[in-house]
Order: sequence, then C-alpha cells, then structure tokens
Amino acid sequence: MGAAYLHNRFAATRRQTLAVRIGNTYVGGEHPILVQSMTTTDTKDIDATAFQVLELANAGCELVRITAPTLKDAECLKDIMAKVRAAGCQVPVSADIHFQPRAAYESVKWVEKVRINPGNFVDSKSAKIRQYDESTFARGREKVFEAFSPLVREAKERGVALRIGTNHGSLSDRMMWKYGDTVEGMIESALEYLAVCEAENFDQIVFSMKSSNPRVAVQAYRLLASRLSEGHKAYPFHIGVTEAGDGEDGRLKSAVGIGAMLLDGMGDTVRVSLTENPVREIPVAKALIALCQCVTDGGLQSNNKRNDYIDSTGKIENLVESLDFYHYQRRETKLQSIGSLSIGGREVIPVGMGLSPLQKLPKIKGDRQPEWLSIHKSDQAGDTTQSITPTQTQIENASVVKVPLPTIQEIAWEARAISSPAGDSVLPSLDAQALIDGKSDFPKRAEIRISELSQLPKLSTLALDSAMQLWWSYTGEENPVAAYRYLAAWLASQHRPDPIILRSICVGDEESKMRSAAEMGALLVDGIGDLIVIQGTISEESGLSLGYDILQAAAVRRSKTEYVACPSCGRTLFDLETTTQMIRSRTSHLKNVSIAIMGCIVNGPGEMADADFGYVGGAPKHVNLYVGREMVRRNIPETQAADELVNLIREHGRWLEPPMEAALVHETF
Repeated sequence: MGAAYLHNRFAATRRQTLAVRIGNTYVGGEHPILVQSMTTTDTKDIDATAFQVLELANAGCELVRITAPTLKDAECLKDIMAKVRAAGCQVPVSADIHFQPRAAYESVKWVEKVRINPGNFVDSKSAKIRQYDESTFARGREKVFEAFSPLVREAKERGVALRIGTNHGSLSDRMMWKYGDTVEGMIESALEYLAVCEAENFDQIVFSMKSSNPRVAVQAYRLLASRLSEGHKAYPFHIGVTEAGDGEDGRLKSAVGIGAMLLDGMGDTVRVSLTENPVREIPVAKALIALCQCVTDGGLQSNNKRNDYIDSTGKIENLVESLDFYHYQRRETKLQSIGSLSIGGREVIPVGMGLSPLQKLPKIKGDRQPEWLSIHKSDQAGDTTQSITPTQTQIENASVVKVPLPTIQEIAWEARAISSPAGDSVLPSLDAQALIDGKSDFPKRAEIRISELSQLPKLSTLALDSAMQLWWSYTGEENPVAAYRYLAAWLASQHRPDPIILRSICVGDEESKMRSAAEMGALLVDGIGDLIVIQGTISEESGLSLGYDILQAAAVRRSKTEYVACPSCGRTLFDLETTTQMIRSRTSHLKNVSIAIMGCIVNGPGEMADADFGYVGGAPKHVNLYVGREMVRRNIPETQAADELVNLIREHGRWLEPPMEAALVHETF
C-alpha cells in the first residue's frame, strides 16, 4: 500500500513540506500551489523584460523567472526590478543561473530567489564523459562546497530563497561517470548541494527534478521525496516537464508528467513549459492544478460514502503494490488474444473507442486507426456505462461487445442478442455485481467491469480459475488513479496477471483532454494498463487521436513524429516558436521519428538524448545538428538549417515524402 515517497497511494494527500518564503509569498506548507513562468526576452533588454514580467503577473503568474546567463545579464536585474516595483507589481522574481557563479552572486542582491543547476554551477558537461576515480570524484565534491557555500551564506543573510534545480539533460560529467544517465544521478547531484545548505543551517530551499521525458521526471521526484524522508527536511518541490513542446502535444505531455505528480500530492509550485508565449502557460498550469485537486479530494471515498474495503483508520488493508515506483517497468501480464489482436505481455498498448448501437464503423483518416471497439447501449450522449440485459443470448447480463480491428468492418446491434460475424472475436463485458449476486457464472473469457471497489473482496470468494481469460476495468465514480492502482494490487494478491483496460470519459474540450491525460498518464507511468479506451461525447477521430497522444506523451508508444522543444528564454539563439512550427510543418508526416528543437546548449544535448535528430542553437543565427547525442554538423546558418536537417534525416534512411509531394512526383512520371 505504502511507498517511501507517499504514505498511501490508494488515498493520496498533499505532501507535507516546509514553507519557503519567496518575497511576499510562500511555497509549500499549507500554502496554495503557486503558478510560475519565465520571461523569453533578452535580459539585457531591460524595458522588454520588465514589461514581460508585468504581463505575466497580470495574467496570474505568481512567480516570474528571468535568465541571467552572464554577469552583465545579472547586473541588469537591478534596473528590471526597479521598473517592476515602480509599476506597483510585487510579484516575486527568480534568477536562473547556469555555468557562471558570478552571475548568481550578483543576482542574489536583486531578486527573491535564485536557481542554480547542480550540473553546471561548478562541474561541467562535455560531449564525451571524462573519466574519474573515487579520489577525483571526492575532490569535485569539495569544490562544490568551496564554490557554493558563499552563495548560501549570502542568500541566508539577504533572505533570498534558493532552488536546487537538477535537469536530466545537464548532469555533470562527474555524476554521469558514477551514476550514469539515471534518476539516481539526478538525486545525488541535488543532494550534494543540499549538504552545503544544511552545513550552513539554511533551509529556504526548493527542489526541482526536470526532464523532457515525463516518466523520468515523475520517477526522479518520487525518488527525491523518498531520499528526503531519510533524515532531511521535507523541502517543497517545483514541478514541471521541460521541453514539452507546443500546442496540444505540449499540453498533453505536461498533463501526463505534472498531472501524475499532482495526483500523488507532490508539487508546491508548477511551471508548464510550452514553446509559446509564456502568458499561455498560466491558464494551462492553473487548469491542471484545479483538475488534479478535484480528482484527489477524498481519495477512494466519494460523497462521504463508506466502503467495505476501507478499515476504521481509513487505510486499505492487506494489499501491497509489487511495483518499482522509481524505475519504469510495465506490470507483468499474460498475453491474451481476441480475434487478431494480442493484448498484455510485451505487446504495444492498443487504443480503442466506443460505438453506439447501429453505428457504422467511422472512417478515420490517417494511420491512427482504432484497434479495439466497444459497442454499448446508451440512452443519452456520453453515457457508456448503462447496462442492458438481452432477453435471448448466451452471454447473460452482457452490456458490451469487444471486437478488435480489422476483424470486421461494420457492426450492427440486435435488440434481442449480441452477435458478430466474427464469432469468437466477441468479448462480453460483465458487471462485477452480477457475478457477486449469482446472476451470472464466471465465463471462460470476459471483461469484468468494477463499479465499486468493495466488489473485489467479494469476488475473491468466487472460483477464479487460472485458465480463465479475463480483462478488468474500472467504471466507478471515485478517483480513477487510486482505483486502478487498487485493482492492480488486488489482482496481484489473487495471483492473476490479467490485462487491465484503462477507460476515460472525455467530452472533448481542452480541460477534459488534460484530465484524461493526467489520470491515464499517472497509471501508465506506474506501468499499469494494457489497453486504453476513450469514451464520451468526444468525436471518434478526436478520441482516437487523444488515446494515441497520451501513450506517446507517457513514452510508452510512438505513433507520430515526436518533438522535444524547449520553451524560449533569454538564452535562446533563434525564435523557438516560429522555428518549431516551421520544422513541424516539414516533418510532421514522418513515422516513428523524434526531433529535438533546442534554443541553446544548456540542456539541449542532454534533454535530446532520446531524440533521433537534434536542431540546437550553437551561436547567434547558427545551428548545430545532432544524430542522437553526437553533433554531426556545426554552425550552419539558420536560413539553411531546416534543409540540412531534412537532408540529414534522408541520409539516415528515415525520410518519407509528404503525401502531396509524393502525389506530384507520381503525376510527373
């Protein structure tokens, strides 16, 4: 039930932390989760930067971060802050420091918070990891104490908070040598700097553990929470997914990573990193916070209703999750087949959709086709849970038929029975209560829909033959993340490695999509889920697209071009928003290719480690191109860089002609 990072994963509550003062506000403790963003202007442009701080504050941003990459940038903070305060704006400001400790010492004079990156404040990072031994590694730790202690003392004297902000993409050579490209390396890097703060009796610290891979970010924050519980104070967390990208992809990736953490009660300040105007980040962050708080309120209890599986202390008894919370590993399930589709085991996670009675299979454009269908009776739009009882059928109490594609192309509903020309492709769906009440025998194969988790202990008393092919899903109204976790733990207690179907109701608007992404993403990050089905009033095509996009955002399946694109800031060497859109327009038709678009070298080469190709700002108006982690072309003029990227993809056999271009070539010949 418990995990070192969270007392009860079946009834998550907000992590209790120290309150850290930042100017006129606080992060952590009992204070509301704070929303922040970052300016994208050149910091040396004092008027533009001050104006953007005011613009963000007016949009509801509660903490603004400004990059200070050089000492000259840091010196400009004095005048920027004077203009902001003269305008009557008291929003706290944080300075973002990389590579130059001198910039940090200057910044601490003018702002309420300073962020340092343990990967580059003292140590360095190179293309090829330098070799160390234990003595040189220890000497590096001593250098951290020597360089960082004066800044800690200065911050303590001035009442300035510090953020120890580790990035997966900028782990130092020293940490990479000892720990590799792991979450352990991220944690140890941060704890070195915490040791300095603790030696100086300074506790006004916020931590961040960011990655462009939501799964890695979630695992790192979990591991940090666990490590801090071993004799350290519970410092608050700044949470986010860096380099999330733009548009709906960026929002869904943020929802998966940030949502998974918020749903576990982690997070005291949030930044959604979009490759867009930073003002647009604010409503997304606020919506995510509100959506996730709505889900977690009440844990596994809704409407003050008691449930049989919760004991008098409010804890769920006798269930232990056999999951690794800090390293992704998909839940072990047995491979099961229905028709032409295999589910579970190590098969890719399919995406399904629901159809109403008499509805023909919709014609979906593109390659993202439904791999699984739910046929249901519904008296009103969006109601996919109302059961029916056919009067003449061998599938007693069946309410849903499952048919994988492309077994059949058109499906019809018969009033007196459920049938399909595919025969054995039909999978009945049985409500657990019908089994408990003895109205139906356990079939040899079926989906068992759990509407109340109190049904599970009662099912334990029934004979569950190991030869049965059972799929399980949850259709109740309580917290779906906690409920599916409980279902997975219960199945483990019954020694049933059965596949689990993740269902989500979506009405199609942006907030509903983000909620589905947060809930399903939290479970996928846990390794739970063998099939996902989007239901509700969302259109068939949008529902399918959402399902595939959630899988891609959670890094468990790729079905379209993947973009890792950082948000802009004062360090950026080209216009990220327009460049990202331009590269997307030329490459979005590619299959199973990932492209990183990074504005500078701070996190670029590291965060794009999982990408196939990289487009990184190397100098003003010049771009470096990467294949994986290797720089293959340097200082290409920005006007030529997109063409060179396309050529690079061609050279590596990953290019496909866009459909329109292919058609034109065909007509020519």
